Amino acid sequence: MFYYPNNCSHGYYQSHGPSPVDFTYYNYPWHAPPQRQFPDVNISQLNVSLRKFQELMNQANILINKMATDSNFTKMLMTAAQKSDKNRVNQLIRSTGITIKAETTYTPTGIRIVLDNSGPEGGCCDLLIALGW
Repeated sequence: MFYYPNNCSHGYYQSHGPSPVDFTYYNYPWHAPPQRQFPDVNISQLNVSLRKFQELMNQANILINKMATDSNFTKMLMTAAQKSDKNRVNQLIRSTGITIKAETTYTPTGIRIVLDNSGPEGGCCDLLIALGW
């Protein structure tokens, strides 16, 4: 005689609930886990963040356009970075006309510029521009 542990039709196994592999057990609504109740969403802070991020995108666009259209500027920026002249790099970044805080780091393979709109009025966002060279 054979013992079939998961088959109760042979009488050798008495089921005391669903088997661990019986996933259909949880498909019935009375076995569903209780649903968590969430408060109504308030999008006002998200809207503020979105407007602040649009400002970051506009500032990034000014910077990227300058770098893409003025090869002399880009060459000066790379030269200053190669010499590790952080003051000159920051001065060049500011000369593009951006009005928000920009932090730069650079390596022999690229530059990373973080535009940050935090300030006394309560900024929310950063935008990282990572470019390879």
